[in-house]
Amino acid sequence: MKPSYRSREIIRGCVVLLLTAIVFGGAGCSKIKNDNSTATATEGGHGGTAADNSNTGPSTPPAPPSAAGEGKPTTWEANATSLNGKDGETLTLACAPGGTAHSVWGSDIYTSDSSICTAAVHSGLITFQKGGTVTVELRPGRPIYGCSERNGVTTSSYGSYQHSFVFKTPNTEALVKEADDQTPVMWNTSPAIVTFEVGKTYKFKCPADRKESSVWGTDIYTLDSSLCNAAVHAGKLTESGGAVTIELRPGEDSYKGTMRNGIKTNDYGKYGQSFVVK
Repeated sequence: MKPSYRSREIIRGCVVLLLTAIVFGGAGCSKIKNDNSTATATEGGHGGTAADNSNTGPSTPPAPPSAAGEGKPTTWEANATSLNGKDGETLTLACAPGGTAHSVWGSDIYTSDSSICTAAVHSGLITFQKGGTVTVELRPGRPIYGCSERNGVTTSSYGSYQHSFVFKTPNTEALVKEADDQTPVMWNTSPAIVTFEVGKTYKFKCPADRKESSVWGTDIYTLDSSLCNAAVHAGKLTESGGAVTIELRPGEDSYKGTMRNGIKTNDYGKYGQSFVVK
């Protein structure tokens, strides 16, 4: 039977709707796929990350393993007391470049409240400009700490202190032994830093190139006199420096100044503590 005109129109309309659905359905899937591809490239996965980094230029290479383990960063103000360690413990510390000087007491053996980084410059291990890594060993206290001028750092002397530190190097023990044998001092150092005990002797080491500093007395000197200049005055030392041994003596009622060996000493009245140069 031949289909009517209305039936043909209905069939034609269905065909058109079917074709339209196919066309738009394909386009819709294509868009979903493209959206997913874009998301994968920009939001996750190794491929996306690599693509992004390829346009940023060469990246900074990671630090070598040795640099990462060079030491715990510390400030130039930090001292060994702040480490809260125990005697015998060693710690490796990294001093930043561009450091500034802070107080240091001692020479080769330092009081624990001394600036570690500044002491390291004094020891010749690092510089203020470049900084660097050092290893310290915490040690018991000492009855006396010397002083010296090295590498642009002048340290101070000190008497008894409860804790010390040294730097661990191949020469550590030799330096410690030398400091034990002869406490290094400067030309303005007096024996007043020591624990006073009549009859006790101490051995010091005076540097070269004498610098003038006050002395009171002749042969028997006030305890606050420059020990190195007193030794030159007593004829036991030259301006070239060297070892000096002193003995602690009781105070005198008066001290007479004289001119000897290019050094003029001063008069003084009663003073409670004295020393002689052996």
